[in-house]
Amino acid sequence: MVAQNKAMQIRREIQQRIVELIFDETLLEEIDKIPLTMRPRGSQSFRCCVYRDRALIKQKIMAMLGFELKSEEDEISPLSDFVLQSLVKATSDREIMRVVEDACHGCQQNNYVVTNMCRGCEGRPCEVNCPKDAINFVGRKAVIDPDKCVSCGICESVCPYHSIIYAPVPCEQACPVDAISKSESGKETIDFDKCIYCGKCVAICPFGAIVEESHVFDLAFSLKRKKRIVAMLAPSVAAQFSCTLSHMKKAMLSLGFQDVIYVAEGADITTQNEANEFIENEGNLMTTSCCPSFVNMIEKHVPALKNNVSHTPSPMVYTAQLAKLKHPNAQTVFVGPCMAKKAESFKVSGIDMVINFEELDALLMAAKLDPRTLEIDQDESEASKDAWGFALSGGVLQAVKNKLPKDIDLRPIAINGLDKKSIRQLNLLVKKNEYNFVEGMSCEGGCVGGCYMNVKPKVAQKRLLKLKADLG
Repeated sequence: MVAQNKAMQIRREIQQRIVELIFDETLLEEIDKIPLTMRPRGSQSFRCCVYRDRALIKQKIMAMLGFELKSEEDEISPLSDFVLQSLVKATSDREIMRVVEDACHGCQQNNYVVTNMCRGCEGRPCEVNCPKDAINFVGRKAVIDPDKCVSCGICESVCPYHSIIYAPVPCEQACPVDAISKSESGKETIDFDKCIYCGKCVAICPFGAIVEESHVFDLAFSLKRKKRIVAMLAPSVAAQFSCTLSHMKKAMLSLGFQDVIYVAEGADITTQNEANEFIENEGNLMTTSCCPSFVNMIEKHVPALKNNVSHTPSPMVYTAQLAKLKHPNAQTVFVGPCMAKKAESFKVSGIDMVINFEELDALLMAAKLDPRTLEIDQDESEASKDAWGFALSGGVLQAVKNKLPKDIDLRPIAINGLDKKSIRQLNLLVKKNEYNFVEGMSCEGGCVGGCYMNVKPKVAQKRLLKLKADLG
């Protein structure tokens, strides 16, 4: 889910600056200067003025630290106060993301809009073809009555000048489960009873108003204090970075991690156990369980499939077990492209922190580490090539299929990305009895389409396929 924009760059700059201050041991003294440094007097502003930009940067930092705006009673509390509070707060059960209300633009509700390209033509196909008589002409220009419009899109399709466009609310349109909508104030709000933590709203919001609480700052403190930490790298790491796996492992060790374990090793365990479970299931319908967003979607929106979800833990869980066996007193940190993995980590044991690839970039840049320049030893992954394919749509299905007897009744389907259409399809699976094995991926293309991937899906897929080919 690549959507490079300034809002993303701002978020990444904030993360990098804070991690740099942690590494330099100047966080409390310097964190309040970050908004001023990022928007100095006289610089170009994105909002009305640099002062508003600074206020929003402060609020986004608060959200990353795990605090809502209402936590600031007098509105003048320094960021250093929130840093101190974050250091002593207990593990919370708060939601992992929030809308920074002041940053939300309150985009107009989904509707069709007539642009200034309208020529007020004699043919007026928009008016003639509108089934609800929602279009009139005022001053030689078409005007759409929002109270009559049903958003059928006919006017857009028949306009010869392409002067009518659909103007969606980006986050609402991106959400596959209608978990985000406007409050009475006109700002967006998230319904966490519906939310599946796919991260699509975070990636698409052009104002960067939806912010995930970050573990990277706690991790940076732990690395600075030389605590024992094991990094668990998701298979998609091979697609995210242009360096080799050996270079990335060396970079992680240089950051201060005690060890690096590839989650592909846990994927091999998931594959075998899921294949065994399918055999024991005697051909009855079963879905995969490695994508937590997909599992959340079934639990909240397709209850008819709830009993069909595999009981096999995800590769992250098995990798954490391997890490704890090898390093009993170490903390574990999962690194991947996914927001839902953080939500999953709260439900299982063994995972102490979760950071995304964007936050890993912040760590590397703050430490001035370029993995490609490091001298490496030959590092071989013990995982199979099928395990590395878990990051691609169809990869889990193929891995499990390769573990099953050739004569078994396997009728598979791969759900490649969640949207309203695929959710309707899932609701019909139980009734139709057409398939008996469902691979579910929340992101189109698989994990390589995750909300924190910053390479194009085709490039990511090419890198993973090359790795699988190199593994034979």
